[in-house]
Amino acid sequence: MIRPLENMARHIDASGDCWEWTGAISDTGYGSVRLDGKTRNAHKVLYELLVGRVPDGLQIDHLCRNKACVNPDHMEVVDGKTNTRR
Repeated sequence: MIRPLENMARHIDASGDCWEWTGAISDTGYGSVRLDGKTRNAHKVLYELLVGRVPDGLQIDHLCRNKACVNPDHMEVVDGKTNTRR
């Protein structure tokens, strides 16, 4: 069985500052990945694998404003109000 991080790495173009997700993209522009039978946002899965769990009630904000970016250095965990305001 292929581990999630190894599987995801095949769908990341890290040649630039943003790590572009080259796999499936949702209608809202975010990278999409199947994990444990569920479709999830690729940026959140990668963040949780490399950095840690996103606490309940918080969201990930793309500081680079690139929805297809999965680089954890371009993400900040914030509350929904902050994410919407930005």
